[in-house]
Amino acid sequence: PPRQEQKQMAMWNIPTIHNFLDLSQGSKYGDVFNFAIHTGLRRSEICGLRWDAVDLAEGRLRVVRTLHSINGHGLVEGLPKTKRSRRNIALAPETVELLREVQGTQKLQGVEFGDLWNDTGYVFTRPNGLPLVPQEVTKAFTGFVRAHNLPHLTFHGLRHAFATLGMSAGFNPKVVSEGLGHSTVGITLDVYSHVLPN
Repeated sequence: PPRQEQKQMAMWNIPTIHNFLDLSQGSKYGDVFNFAIHTGLRRSEICGLRWDAVDLAEGRLRVVRTLHSINGHGLVEGLPKTKRSRRNIALAPETVELLREVQGTQKLQGVEFGDLWNDTGYVFTRPNGLPLVPQEVTKAFTGFVRAHNLPHLTFHGLRHAFATLGMSAGFNPKVVSEGLGHSTVGITLDVYSHVLPN
């Protein structure tokens, strides 16, 4: 039988990634987009991240739960898709600073909304504290990309942006692989070897 051709995934180059980060700063989901690019987390992992899994003093977080929107059931928490997906991630100083700003914004929103504030414990929330709806994040991302005439990319593609930045900067592929939660470094190299510096 004929071999199935492995298609190269759509990815942004580094100038496009930086342009996107500049454009999205201050937008409704700008913090989520920034966080996705700098951590490589999946959409469900970002939406399911709670403050009890984040250590800002140590600059680390644990990926231990996900959040999905399921028809007929609403938002449902679950576990990451594989054992390797349940992982610890070291955060860059700028990502720690981003999370501190998110935390400060939530405190202000809590005061503003008063009794209507929902202390759900999620890192990224709607203005009233309720968790984000994953599909709305994707819809907002797609609309933002189109509105700014950026090359087509899915929200999942922000994981590729994380890998592209890491591999191009010369990070050990094993480190990038662990950040992405891939089961083996071979998967990471198969997908991203073309962005390696040499």
